[in-house]
Amino acid sequence: MSAATTASAKASPRRGRLVVISGPSGSGKTTIKKRLAQDQRIQVAVTVTTRQPRAGEVADQAYHFVDRETFLRMKQEGRFAETNDVFSNGHLYGSLKGELEQALSKPDAVYLIEVDVTGAHNLKQAGYSGTYVFIAPPDMAVLERRLRARGTDDEAAIERRLERAQEEMRLAQADGIQIVVNQSVEEAVAQVLRLIGLGMPPATSDTLGPQERT
Repeated sequence: MSAATTASAKASPRRGRLVVISGPSGSGKTTIKKRLAQDQRIQVAVTVTTRQPRAGEVADQAYHFVDRETFLRMKQEGRFAETNDVFSNGHLYGSLKGELEQALSKPDAVYLIEVDVTGAHNLKQAGYSGTYVFIAPPDMAVLERRLRARGTDDEAAIERRLERAQEEMRLAQADGIQIVVNQSVEEAVAQVLRLIGLGMPPATSDTLGPQERT
């Protein structure tokens, strides 16, 4: 090995692996993320948000909940790796740069972030290499059934989510993100684990990880 190669190796220590999961509402990415969070080899990022906590959400586990003024100050201070108004509803979300960098400083770490497809694009543009995965529904009819079954949106909101889902798929394909079609949670989890080189999924449990950006 040449002196230049040796110097380069010393200057670029091996870093942990970044896994970025995105996908439309109703694709099942939250369920998949919760399953992945049960694997002790994977650390799941906790997103910062300005929206109010929902029933059952525990601060600093589901999200870091802050007010808008605090969020904007954190953004100005450069504390986010990416930020986004996911549904253009005024609720801001951001991935903490410090937590990301700390995790990736550990060579054996696997750090999983759940964002929307714009957030994934922004992370790529910021120079964060890793495994980028888009969780897609089998088809739009299945996605519509899932959204209606949740019972949380009115007709107009469902239509907006369906339109956004099609746009997100186009963006993911244009960005070269790997597509995992969620025919079944078990197979989708196994496929994601194969993509990041971790093999078989852990046994299921009732432990919940950080929540979906909704």
